[in-house]
Amino acid sequence: MKKVDKLGRIVIPIELRQKYGLNEGTKIEFIGIGEGIMVRSDEPFCKICHEKIPEDNEFPLCEKCMAEVIKSYQEKR
Repeated sequence: MKKVDKLGRIVIPIELRQKYGLNEGTKIEFIGIGEGIMVRSDEPFCKICHEKIPEDNEFPLCEKCMAEVIKSYQEKR
């Protein structure tokens, strides 16, 4: 459980920042839902390594992870 400070700030736990690619400068959005608040990153990130990726990426993976997935697939064939 986190407390809101007098300026309205909260600290997002490091585990969640790493998991969802929330690095310094990442834009996030706060959305009121029923009796709670949802925090959502407004920037796309790789679903494997969580690095930021270009918004026009066709797949939700960075180039490095995409290459590793393709290599792994080819090795299994």
